[in-house]
Amino acid sequence: MLTVNRYGNVTPSAIQSNGVVVSTPIYVAPTKEQNKQLLNAVRNVVREGTEDIEEQLGINEEYLRHLLFSRNGIPERLLVKLQALTGIDVVTREDIEKTYTDWCDYLFG
Repeated sequence: MLTVNRYGNVTPSAIQSNGVVVSTPIYVAPTKEQNKQLLNAVRNVVREGTEDIEEQLGINEEYLRHLLFSRNGIPERLLVKLQALTGIDVVTREDIEKTYTDWCDYLFG
């Protein structure tokens, strides 16, 4: 079962029956073109004024641009929110599950 932090947010960590905590941080690195599409889509939503997308993302457009273009990947939570708000699909649940399955197969192979 996933844990909840002190702010009430679910975290990608689970306490095992023997007390060990297993965390699974996930970072996704969209291509430069996909990052451009996401940023432009966010800008369009902001311009339309139909949703307070910056509030929903928890960051402003400038910081989003920094995250998209100056790092080698972004947290999966942010990408899932961006996909939901913009309608642009970059990664699927199946993509992430397959990656983790492949990694577990390799580790415990």
